Amino acid sequence: MKKHFRSVGKCAVFLCVLCVCIRLAWQVIVPKFFFNSSWPTTSAYLGFYQMEENTADVLFFGSSHAASHFLPQELYDSCKITGYNLGCEQQNLVTSYFWLKEALRFQKPEAVVLDCYMLFPYNTNEPLNTAESCTRKAMDYMKWSPVKIEAAAAICRLDENQSLASYYFPNIRYHTRWTGLLEDDFSFREMSGHTELKGYAPQAAFCGAENFAPFEQGEAEQAEEMVPLMKEYLDLIESLCRKEDIRLVLVKTPSVTQNAAKSLALQQYADAHGLHFLDFNEKSLYRKTGLDFKTDSCDGGHGSLWGAQKVTRQIGRSLKSWYGMGGHSDAQWEETRAYYEGIKKDCELTHITDMEEYTKAVRDERYSVFLSVKDECTANLKESVIKNLRELGLQAALQGEYGCSYLAAVSNGNAVVEKSGYQELEAEGTVRGGLVTYEMTSAGNRCGNAEASIKINGSEYCKNGRGMNFVVYNCDTRKIVDSVCFDTYEEGSVAVR
Repeated sequence: MKKHFRSVGKCAVFLCVLCVCIRLAWQVIVPKFFFNSSWPTTSAYLGFYQMEENTADVLFFGSSHAASHFLPQELYDSCKITGYNLGCEQQNLVTSYFWLKEALRFQKPEAVVLDCYMLFPYNTNEPLNTAESCTRKAMDYMKWSPVKIEAAAAICRLDENQSLASYYFPNIRYHTRWTGLLEDDFSFREMSGHTELKGYAPQAAFCGAENFAPFEQGEAEQAEEMVPLMKEYLDLIESLCRKEDIRLVLVKTPSVTQNAAKSLALQQYADAHGLHFLDFNEKSLYRKTGLDFKTDSCDGGHGSLWGAQKVTRQIGRSLKSWYGMGGHSDAQWEETRAYYEGIKKDCELTHITDMEEYTKAVRDERYSVFLSVKDECTANLKESVIKNLRELGLQAALQGEYGCSYLAAVSNGNAVVEKSGYQELEAEGTVRGGLVTYEMTSAGNRCGNAEASIKINGSEYCKNGRGMNFVVYNCDTRKIVDSVCFDTYEEGSVAVR
């Protein structure tokens, strides 16, 4: 009998160890999109679970249009309304519905704000109107509960190409990733702790589009048809919000794909269900919000940081006016203000064209700054720029050294490497505690001005232009913030990105 119990005990221990190993393997191979990604979906969903329960006044849902336009920190700073953004790339209404159900296990929001981009045809070859990979990106980091079990079953019923088993055993879906694992795959615990932006995905670029024109209210005579499945799940979202006494607000952020016919369909739905609808493509609201598509959008539909600020403030004003929301403090949003200020600085850096201002702005302990010269960099190098480089921690004179080669790297406020001369120069090393590698070359006019090169972790980021090339890496967010060349041969040192 004792021998039998020992055998059973050994089997139990073996099964426990096996389960732990399988769980760790799943955690490694499932794709990750942390705060260092353009679309930090993993951080958004993991961060939601780290919030104190019942502290979010409003929850945001929708596709990447939502992720890039709804900025919880700005909502709090401007209106003292607490919010969290649960939007992600190509989030269809099926996914939005189940994430709303999941969110209500932990939060009791006064309002839900839903961007309506995915209600209309997007990927007509897919049963869920969106790519399978984006559905998985949204669902893989939802905790297991009756909600996720229901969601996985519904998704696989609606899309026969998806495997229910792969939701329970992700290695079925991701087994080929073993050959391409990266640092993020092995630093899950550390990376998952960065939730400062509460689901928002900052975008720094300007689209510069001149052809966007907001439409007049009432332009369309006939409403555009919604995708039937998406309309069905919008009904479920509306019903759930009504049942839970939550105000549902429909929104369409600025987008070149929005038109008066879609807007009419959404307005009719809102009117039929007693909802508020904000369409930032409609001329009067567009102007009231102070939008300028050229700088407030980073492409045809995703908001730049500046567009997100404007859209979010207008939503905040509307929530205060309609429902009397806001006006209270919460430490979870107070504590992330400084991080948000840093993100704003990162975005602003990419639009600085004055070299003196730029060399002052990169003096930030969050940054590793890499410089490499090509051709000639000294002819119009200002004394004020030299002063800023000195304060950055560099020593080379440069002025009067016509045609010289020069390269340097600064990290954590200290010069890591600095070389100058009239031959081709090379340097390599690491920053961020040895976790990020760099390789640099510089060739000035005196040695044939072959090239300037700045490779970070093996990828080339240098503009390779005449003058002084900069690459800025943020050691906190683990992202390349900017790459620019200042042509210091020409008067004015024109910036090229």
